[in-house]
Amino acid sequence: MSHEMVEQATTEQQLDSIERYEETLAAGLPSESAPIAINRAYRRLIPRWHFAMLNDERRNAAFRAALQAVVRPEHVVLDVGTGTGLLAMMAARAGARVVVSCEAIAPIAHMARRIVDANGLGGRVDVVAKPSFDLRVGRDLPARADVLVTETIDCGLLGESVLSIVRHARQHLLRGGARVIPARARVLFRLIESRAIHRNNFARDAAGLDVSLFNRFSTREHFPVRLSTWDHRPLSAATPLFDFDFQDGSLASRRACIGVEAEQGGWVHGIVFWFELELSPGVHLSNAPDNTDGHWMQAVHCFERPVLIERGTPVVVRAAHDETGFQFSLHPHGAQKGAEEE
Repeated sequence: MSHEMVEQATTEQQLDSIERYEETLAAGLPSESAPIAINRAYRRLIPRWHFAMLNDERRNAAFRAALQAVVRPEHVVLDVGTGTGLLAMMAARAGARVVVSCEAIAPIAHMARRIVDANGLGGRVDVVAKPSFDLRVGRDLPARADVLVTETIDCGLLGESVLSIVRHARQHLLRGGARVIPARARVLFRLIESRAIHRNNFARDAAGLDVSLFNRFSTREHFPVRLSTWDHRPLSAATPLFDFDFQDGSLASRRACIGVEAEQGGWVHGIVFWFELELSPGVHLSNAPDNTDGHWMQAVHCFERPVLIERGTPVVVRAAHDETGFQFSLHPHGAQKGAEEE
């Protein structure tokens, strides 16, 4: 069975459990355990970061401003990954003629419909419980959309498949010249020293015993970190990595070799990277390390074997991205690798 099939089976089992418990409650049958069981099933299915995202005032204001700048009364707007329906409702309030919003997780889609209705927008926002890849013009959309809005973006930009979503929508769901929000993105990075962050992803010695084989299970791509809360030192300047043009550009996988110079000497435990979004002209949003109150953290890629470099050391960072993430390798001149500094 493929990884995707296992994930799908797990999701279907969770949805079946929720449906059974909901039926128990709806039938009025006595069940002290049903409310807790339903909540546990929801928690396994629905990540808690939704709440931090909904309370991110900077994010909300930026998307509202972008939609108000782009949406026109004659527009059909497609919102992908609707969650609570917030962006879809913003599009409706911005004056869109029709808003079609899709959500792949059925309980979230059901709740989004209720939230839309509660805000008096049920006649203008249609929530479809399916992934955008399954949408069809003429069935789910009345016509190809004039505007696509999506916030299928994680701290490392690509982890929620925004490239595949935008590419498919441009080919199958949007009219020529349609506007995409966000329109563009840039990813930047710097080398960092942080034993504390590194120890959250790799281990060598525990109680005098070698446990390094367990590193087989460590994260080989990025993971989220609120950089300001961890002891760390930046070892290089912020450097552009890749630019993405969601509006018109190619979204193909790429590779790059980027030269940086160590501004400080130390152990390179990893690379921290973040994005800068242009939602629409003049409307920007970023999860840069100095944005400490946004819901997005920063992305960190750790190297299993840290690299010791001196100030002024030229370093070549080889980077690549595919549909859902970035890969990095480090090639300093005259540096030495170590398992961990003492």
